[in-house]
Amino acid sequence: MSRITRRNLLAALSAAAPAALASGAVAPASSGRPLKVCVFADIHYCPGVFPNTEDTSFLDKILARAERENCDMMIHLGDFVHGVHRPAEKEYIRRYNEFHIPGYHILGNHDQDQNPYKETCEAYRMPDGHYSFDRGGFRFVIADPNYFCNEPGKFIHHDCGNYFKRVKGSTINWIPPEQMEWLRSTIVGSPYPCIVLSHQSFERGRGEPVRNKAEVQAIFREANARKPGTVRLVMNGHMHMDHLRVLDNILYWDVNSANYQWYGIDHSKYPVEYVKTHRSAPKTLGWKEPLSAILTLWPNGRIRIDGSRADWLFGVTPKDAGYPATDNDGRETLPVIQSADMTFALA
Repeated sequence: MSRITRRNLLAALSAAAPAALASGAVAPASSGRPLKVCVFADIHYCPGVFPNTEDTSFLDKILARAERENCDMMIHLGDFVHGVHRPAEKEYIRRYNEFHIPGYHILGNHDQDQNPYKETCEAYRMPDGHYSFDRGGFRFVIADPNYFCNEPGKFIHHDCGNYFKRVKGSTINWIPPEQMEWLRSTIVGSPYPCIVLSHQSFERGRGEPVRNKAEVQAIFREANARKPGTVRLVMNGHMHMDHLRVLDNILYWDVNSANYQWYGIDHSKYPVEYVKTHRSAPKTLGWKEPLSAILTLWPNGRIRIDGSRADWLFGVTPKDAGYPATDNDGRETLPVIQSADMTFALA
């Protein structure tokens, strides 16, 4: 699979959104003061379990990049830690929460594995699983699809790992009706352009997307029909994949994990001593360095992503481990967050 660069992104835009491109979806100029955001996802701090979580070095390197790049804020797209009560977890959360650059959280499906989600919200300094805030001339809208459904119309939030024991045949990743109405009013009524964030995807065809994503996409289209450029960027974590797609003149960004890809099937390529202290490592392929991105947003519709690239942990690739190169959506696992630079039409 080819990577999206500035050159082939234009070709991708032409194929994916010809009407948007014809109306000027890509334009050269930028204007106004930009907002700079450090973005990362799925770091999965869980010492003794996952790769690269024996200490805080991965998080520290991401914080150092945010500082180097003079970011205005930071966002983590979910699955930050797996519990919030043990001393090491409390310290990890504190390092992020009390860093001198403001940091925001999004709930992932694993952030409430070991405690009630309200306790996670409190530890993360979130008012609730879904919330919004305005900063730098933009509205950041945080959705919370961490609900499962045992029977039609009854939605249960992830809480103390309950979704692992849900009724057989029930479905996950729902936006409940009350939150859907909140999402609509928060976006359609926004005086600022919106950046929509969630852990699970509103764009994917397979790979555990939000079940009622079509309703959410309809809200985006309604908002942009009323005022073009209201919804500009929609991003998620969860799948540990790197992918960009333009749909309805909106950029959808599947943000790669800062840490590893999960396969759930053991391989035998990692050193025995490493596996003893990282018991789930044989079910993963990790990165040697953390992945993050610097997202820069301009008022005129320009969006720039400065990504990052790492080597495979211990040099082990999917081919080496006997894993498929792509997922069900044809997206390739690589230790990469790609870079891109584009400007979308606002009329």
